Amino acid sequence: MKILTGAGGFIGGSIAAPLARNGHQVSGLIRRPEQANELKALGIEPVIGSLDDRALLIAQAKAADGVINTASSDYRGAVEALIEGLEGSNKPLLHTSGSSIVGDASGGEESDAIYYEDKLPEPTADKAARVAIDNLVLDAAKRGVRASVLCNRPRRHGEREKRAVAAFAGAGEKKRCRAACGTGT
Repeated sequence: MKILTGAGGFIGGSIAAPLARNGHQVSGLIRRPEQANELKALGIEPVIGSLDDRALLIAQAKAADGVINTASSDYRGAVEALIEGLEGSNKPLLHTSGSSIVGDASGGEESDAIYYEDKLPEPTADKAARVAIDNLVLDAAKRGVRASVLCNRPRRHGEREKRAVAAFAGAGEKKRCRAACGTGT
């Protein structure tokens, strides 16, 4: 059995459903009870709770063969509870984060800088807490947890954001121009 936080969300649902389809027993943490039937229909056992429920997270992590945390990259308390539940087990913990942690606040200016995993720039102030959580996950290896951090590329989720992107792209088509990342100059 695998426990997945954020099973009702975009990333969590995208991971939980294929795992269940491929024969894995998946338990998915959800906040809203009304999502339970939807998860059950996908073959996912709903666990109703929140990232604030430390005892629940520890118990679920202890009972699981592995944990995938997709609920929040920035919720340190939940990560600490999951690590505590897995400590000494040699079970996997996959924590999803974001690639923005390696941002260098260049403002879109072109740069020749190349960053390597062991020599990243200092995180910007708004990403320092997330980087600390990612390091906490990686340091869990010293506590008997097979821990990994997956940095997802930035993106928007949901229909409203998809429509906004489509409208933006359509405006470029009409004006025969393209939008570009960078300073816009």
